[in-house]
Amino acid sequence: MKNLLLLVLVSFSHALFADSFVVKNDGSKAVIKSNSFRLDIGEKKIYYKLLDDDSEIKMSFKDFEYVVYGVNKFKTFKFKNSNEFSGYFVIAETSEYSLISIVSQNLEYENSSKSSYIFHILNAKNEIIDTHEFTNLENSKESSIRSEIYSKIRFYFSTCTMLLNRLNYFDRNSQQLNNTSILNFFDKPVYVDCK
Repeated sequence: MKNLLLLVLVSFSHALFADSFVVKNDGSKAVIKSNSFRLDIGEKKIYYKLLDDDSEIKMSFKDFEYVVYGVNKFKTFKFKNSNEFSGYFVIAETSEYSLISIVSQNLEYENSSKSSYIFHILNAKNEIIDTHEFTNLENSKESSIRSEIYSKIRFYFSTCTMLLNRLNYFDRNSQQLNNTSILNFFDKPVYVDCK
């Protein structure tokens, strides 16, 4: 009876964590501990631990397709006319478009911390068809650039209700806040699958 209970508990714990995994270039899938995933954008590497092992594994961006951990999806791309692999958080995917983004944080700028943001809209062939770059600086120029984000995402993802609901949450009172509320949308990139 104890063995049966133990087997059920182990199976249940595997089911709980089965939502975190790495898909390698060869198509194989490794289930990982979601709280073990780390990302080093500068070095273009990820770090993680397998579900049944405490040894940390290091992997280069060129060696995997994507990682799903919790509510996040991180994917690598080798864009046209580039020899390098880049990594981005996937915020939304439809059958036509993908919304991907990355944040570069903690750059010193006039005695404050400046974060740079970029998001791309990709077509079904993973080609960049639109790009938007902005920062967290609270000046009128950056506020104006951030205000364009809402309409751009709504244009490409008009049928993705879950994404639009999340976007609307950050759009409330955005003008009063110098359009800085949208920064949290990108700082906490939640993956939405609208395929």
